[in-house]
Amino acid sequence: MKKHLYRFRVQAFIVFLAFSYASNVIAQSKTEKFVDPREAKEHFSHNNFFAAIPVYKQLLKQEPTNADYNHKLGLCYLYTNINKALAIPYLETASKQEKVDKQVWFDLGMAYQYAARFDDAIKAFTKYKAGLTPKDKEYERTEHQIETCNNGKEFIKHPVDVTFQNLGKEINSEYPDYYPFVTPNESFIIFTSRRKDNIGGQVEVDGYYSSDIYMSTPQGDIWTRPKNMGALVNTRYDEQAVSLTPDGQMMLMYVDHIDSFGNIYSSISKAGVFQRMRKLNSTVNSDFETAGSISPDGNIIFFASKRDGGLGETDIYMARKLPNGSWAMPQNLGNVVNTKYKEDFPEIAPDGKTLYFSSQGHDGMGDYDLFQTTWNEEDNTWSNPKNLGYPINSAGDDRCISFTQDNRVAYLSTVRDGGFGDLDLYRVKFNDVEDKYTVLQGFVKTADSTSSKPVDAIVTIEDLKNKDVAPYTYTPNPKNGKFIMALAPGKYQVTIESAGYKTLTDVFFIFDIGVAQNDTKKVFILQK
Repeated sequence: MKKHLYRFRVQAFIVFLAFSYASNVIAQSKTEKFVDPREAKEHFSHNNFFAAIPVYKQLLKQEPTNADYNHKLGLCYLYTNINKALAIPYLETASKQEKVDKQVWFDLGMAYQYAARFDDAIKAFTKYKAGLTPKDKEYERTEHQIETCNNGKEFIKHPVDVTFQNLGKEINSEYPDYYPFVTPNESFIIFTSRRKDNIGGQVEVDGYYSSDIYMSTPQGDIWTRPKNMGALVNTRYDEQAVSLTPDGQMMLMYVDHIDSFGNIYSSISKAGVFQRMRKLNSTVNSDFETAGSISPDGNIIFFASKRDGGLGETDIYMARKLPNGSWAMPQNLGNVVNTKYKEDFPEIAPDGKTLYFSSQGHDGMGDYDLFQTTWNEEDNTWSNPKNLGYPINSAGDDRCISFTQDNRVAYLSTVRDGGFGDLDLYRVKFNDVEDKYTVLQGFVKTADSTSSKPVDAIVTIEDLKNKDVAPYTYTPNPKNGKFIMALAPGKYQVTIESAGYKTLTDVFFIFDIGVAQNDTKKVFILQK
């Protein structure tokens, strides 16, 4: 009898709750839509911050000063690739409330740091640190953030001379597009995307679509619409490109499948089509691996791994290829390269000596920064890592970079003003590196092919993109009408004047992207 009575009381209580909930909804609907805080909490707990943002905004309309709602909304902006500075007003509001989680001060410091407000960030971090002791783990973490803020202030004072070019709407989407890798001559590019039309085609718990790998080739100075690499490479789960060998014949991948997580795979290109992926051997894939890169000669692999004996979290290792084709036991690159923090995305340059990688340690200015180190063959050591500088690096997460043969151009993914909504792919030109030049062999001919009269002409070349450059003037060889000039990438107008003939005007391009036009011939025909 007591058992049935208990059931009745529970059922009655549930009915009472349901009636009260319904009454609240009815009463609230007269003014505005009722929002259940549990909905926001559910999205937040699954890292679906995009879905959580509008719910928290609606909750703040009901309780503008609620510390938890403001804090959580601020975190939603910090944890997405939307403008992270949008987190600042909400975290500031949360910090001013009487009952507030002390963690707000650290999160507010991060928001200021992402916005490059380094002095404000240092103040917020200092407030958070005030209640800690040097023995606390968070004390060391906060000290590190303050150090990176001071680094950031210095890097911004001395920016690297680079120009960012968004790859445009043909390549980038409103979804995350990231991890670009190009061949040294820019003959093609591969990258990862979490866009809507991926093979998986379904939204995951974090609100994004599963990731697929894409490829694009250049046409003129434009990257063409990318193509999904198809079912040989991509599945309905997550695949991400993490490297491309200099010859473009092998791609390394990271996959997140039900039966495989934290492993590196390879895919070989046959006739321009990348084949089904294969898992690297167990000396490389042991506990948890994130990215790797193979040297130009194919004999060394560099990879990031978290395993026993490491110096911190993920470290960078190298392994040599054995005569049987498998990889030997790996070696940790040591404490010159690795720190107690995370290192990731090693990328060996076409010269086989320069290694680019990302790190949360060294003299970074935020989250991950990009660094380079060089191998000294004589004493078998790596040079002290050099930060690639601002604005290549930011206070945010700068994870991987891919250079062309001459180090004149690199590709990376980042969030910048004027982008398409999330991580975009950018082509970065290093302005202090000399442009590549194309040798143009011009031939001035006359329409009258029977005439043996020498060509007497003046050729003027004008740079239409750079008006500051004075026009070039050439005098063709009168015997064969030949002239030679070396031109940087650009748009040019040629004007040819010769007595007794109409003035000839023509416009042509020297392309910057793709395989270099090392030697180009062009014939100009004069008309009477």
